[in-house]
Amino acid sequence: MERIEPSNFDLLIIGTGLPESILAAASSAANKTVLQLDPNPLYGSHYASLPLQDFISFMESQQLQSEPSSNPQLPQTDDDSQNYACVSVITRPLYSSLEINSYSSEPLDNSRKFFLDLTGPRVLLCSDPMIDLILKTGINQYMEFKSVDASFMSNAEGKLGTVPDSRSAIFKDRSLSFTEKNQLMRFFKLVQGHFLSESESEGSDLISEEDLESPFVEFLTKLGLSQKLKSIILYAIVMANYDQDNMEVCKDIIKTKDGINYLTLYHSSVGRSIPF
Repeated sequence: MERIEPSNFDLLIIGTGLPESILAAASSAANKTVLQLDPNPLYGSHYASLPLQDFISFMESQQLQSEPSSNPQLPQTDDDSQNYACVSVITRPLYSSLEINSYSSEPLDNSRKFFLDLTGPRVLLCSDPMIDLILKTGINQYMEFKSVDASFMSNAEGKLGTVPDSRSAIFKDRSLSFTEKNQLMRFFKLVQGHFLSESESEGSDLISEEDLESPFVEFLTKLGLSQKLKSIILYAIVMANYDQDNMEVCKDIIKTKDGINYLTLYHSSVGRSIPF
């Protein structure tokens, strides 16, 4: 390998994943010399997309990693002239309890024509601040994006249907009753009015401060929305990760103010064009 110049760098970054690459690009744009390394024999760290055989090899290599062990306590120094601190670094494997099964000793036909993401496809809303950061640092030149053509959700019978997330989608949805369509429209209008009032610094009494601090699912129930409409809002639009109805075991209860922010971000992202 050719020698890397200069021999001294302002910043050393371990890893070539999305966060590390954004940090490296931003530092370079600020006229800092950056050396970016990756302990893996591939670019992209744990955000990489690999062919089938490489994917299996990577999983097997992670399986062989030893369990983390705590490092011995580093000696303390009383020298106040030092402007740095020593910390104990512990390396932990990202993947654990891997089970790899192969149903054929021969590689699949055309396996080189598709790739598998190590962490699965990531979904970013077009109005998310992360998009602006990606564009500003130029990382988008090394990434591949695909627009989401439609969003679907499953009903109680296991049938897929499009998510009624806009005025036109609501009125085209045949699974919603006339009453449900009106309720959903009034709810979106309430959220839009509250957001506009806040953005204009006029203060808003459309949603009280007490309701904003309450669980979002309770606020939706207070508005008289059916379980079907609440599921659409919570899991298809706000994209809650945990069962919001079961608050005793829910690990992340979404407050009304956060739910409204998610809704606003979602609606502002629909139809936005990004110059990738």
